[in-house]
Amino acid sequence: MVGYKSMALGQLLALAGAASMLCVNGFVPATFGARSINTELAAATVKGDIDTRTGKPTGTSFLPAETVERAKVGNKIEKTKIAKDGSSAWSDIYEYAAKIRAGELDWKDIEGGDFNSRFKFAGLLHRDKRTPGQFMLRLKVPNGIINSDQLRFYADSVEKYGTEVGVIDITTRANIQLRGVKIEDAPDIIDGLHARNQT
Repeated sequence: MVGYKSMALGQLLALAGAASMLCVNGFVPATFGARSINTELAAATVKGDIDTRTGKPTGTSFLPAETVERAKVGNKIEKTKIAKDGSSAWSDIYEYAAKIRAGELDWKDIEGGDFNSRFKFAGLLHRDKRTPGQFMLRLKVPNGIINSDQLRFYADSVEKYGTEVGVIDITTRANIQLRGVKIEDAPDIIDGLHARNQT
């Protein structure tokens, strides 16, 4: 695990042009089998593991080929992650929201794999049986500290969904969950959170 993390860090630095500042093998013992940054980066570029929409490496570009092959025959969640990279979920959320707002798409037309696994990368969890078409948005709150502006924003974000569905939960770990969020409203909420330095 440590070896993969240091390889991923090395690849990110290599992409940023700072590969000379990091020696990957310095982070892990040689027994972990860490490969050189240049070999991994060349393989990622050759395999086409760059997301064309975001211009960034895909989540699988950091994995060994045998791991990717194992995932292709794995469970349906792993197959979904191989077919559509999870790191591009944000782009998809914005695209789906725009299409729903324009009337070109209904939430029922979005693939189940997006709803039930990929959108989790952005903190959106779909609850099929309880609130179909609506999500719970999980937020991280460092040390459980929020300010009045953030709390007002949470309330404004879910108020339109009514008192039964539009609820703000404070979890036992002092995080926040916004319930009732619809996909067409998610980009505005995500942008508002980012404006308040929150994810």
